[in-house]
Amino acid sequence: MQQLMEAPAEIKVKTRKFSLTKGTIKISFELEGSRGRIRSLKLKQRNAVLDTSFPFEMQTAKKGNTIVYHAQINVDQYPMETAFWDVVASVDKEGKGNYEDAILGGLSSKLKLKLILFPRWTRTGDGHMVYPFVNGARQFTIQYRKYDPKYDSYAFIAKEFLALFCYFILKPYWDHKKLWLICEKYCTMAQDNGLYFFRYCMEHAPEKDRSRIFYVIDKKCPDYQAVKEYDANVIQFMSFKYMIYLSAARYLISTDAIRHFYIWDSPNSIYKVLYQARKNIVFLQHGVMGFKQCHRTFHKGGGNQMALFVVSSGYEQKIIHDYFGYDNEEIIITGLARWDVLEDKSDPAHKEILLMPTWRSWLEDISEEQFKKSEYYQRYKAFLQDERLKTLLKKENITLNFYIHPKFREHIRSFQVEDRHIRLIPFGTMPLNQLLMSCHMLITDYSSVSWDVYYQEKPVVFYPFDLETYEKVQGSYMDYKKDVFGDLAWDQNQLVDLIGEYARNGFREKPEFSGRRDELLPYRDNDNSKRIYEYIANAQIPDKLKRRLKEKKF
Repeated sequence: MQQLMEAPAEIKVKTRKFSLTKGTIKISFELEGSRGRIRSLKLKQRNAVLDTSFPFEMQTAKKGNTIVYHAQINVDQYPMETAFWDVVASVDKEGKGNYEDAILGGLSSKLKLKLILFPRWTRTGDGHMVYPFVNGARQFTIQYRKYDPKYDSYAFIAKEFLALFCYFILKPYWDHKKLWLICEKYCTMAQDNGLYFFRYCMEHAPEKDRSRIFYVIDKKCPDYQAVKEYDANVIQFMSFKYMIYLSAARYLISTDAIRHFYIWDSPNSIYKVLYQARKNIVFLQHGVMGFKQCHRTFHKGGGNQMALFVVSSGYEQKIIHDYFGYDNEEIIITGLARWDVLEDKSDPAHKEILLMPTWRSWLEDISEEQFKKSEYYQRYKAFLQDERLKTLLKKENITLNFYIHPKFREHIRSFQVEDRHIRLIPFGTMPLNQLLMSCHMLITDYSSVSWDVYYQEKPVVFYPFDLETYEKVQGSYMDYKKDVFGDLAWDQNQLVDLIGEYARNGFREKPEFSGRRDELLPYRDNDNSKRIYEYIANAQIPDKLKRRLKEKKF
């Protein structure tokens, strides 16, 4: 098990100044002496496993019973990684010399508004940028990532203000369109529930509804071909027209969080804040909520509040109600849209096993060198090089398709292996649905694609080698040792043994796992998109901003 670090508590201070200039971050704040004393300040990478931080230079001055702190750091001096970084103080709260880490909080409402209205960032010498990530917690969160000349400019901010002006000056006209905008991850994909729901609408919805439903995608992406036949209802991501339509949209319909409708990790802007605060989102999901806890991200009380939450069963509805805080009428039991076209297309003459592990939050955005040191990489690399596995695949004439999660797509080349029975499939080069339908069996750890394979009555083998770490960092709603609908392999040898067992029995699902299908997947009638469409078309969803303001009063 990897060593895990607990997130520090928070200490609120009174902010005076915050600036970013030529790679230098400057912070000035006050703290009453009775609330503690700060010895040092550091910029710490937000990660549950990696312990990376860099020190601020800090000076103090006494002001009555208050201590004024002036701190600065030049990020060009340090090997920063693409990540969120917190400003963490070493604090003695009781005056006894017991110093503990605490995340610095207290970004004032005035400063927060200033950063939204007048976004600021600083360029670094290595082609990256640093900017404050303003969130509801009002912490000093800093984001470090690559600079994008297309969107990270004051010219683009001017475009945002112009789009808002064009929307608000003709607001009744734009709002009358009652637009539905549909997208998938980063507005770059068309192969998940968004695609299949959009196709249903284009082929079955009444003309009056079809004219107001649009799929949003960057048309330079390969997946654009999947929606090109409906081009009149496909809109270019981040075009000027799209920015007006996003301001006017009645519903945003997506497989992902609301942030995916805009530039990913863009600096603060009034445009982004307005659309996120005002727009109702219908959450199509991209998998069943069972093996990966996401309620902190998608909780009803958070920034990713959903107007309607699509689920697959009453079993899943209870999870969303109990953990996410939604009322049952906000959780619609329809089944996933992509299951409408899901069918077993496995060919007995061409046996295929799909190996598709999910991502790990503590490995996201780390360097290639750090990734190769991880247990995740070493386990899967060792499995792909296992001589028993290679012999088995050759003997049974099986192709093992290794498809890595899109968050780790840049690391696929690190798994290179010379064997004609093992195929590495880079993300985006083959539709995932095609792989799920053509496989005879799935090997995964915690991925929700296991439900798609289970839906097809194919065997699933789970390989949760880092379960202890995963449960502490991510967590699951189901008991992995009792509730999974497939065999559990705890080490490499067990995994190879199970592959051999299923290969010899013709990849038949075991009776002990098929028994719960009616409970976990009650809808298998190919009408999921129809149910989703009817729910949305008949919904009477109040304005999001008014609803949230009303909820806060109580």
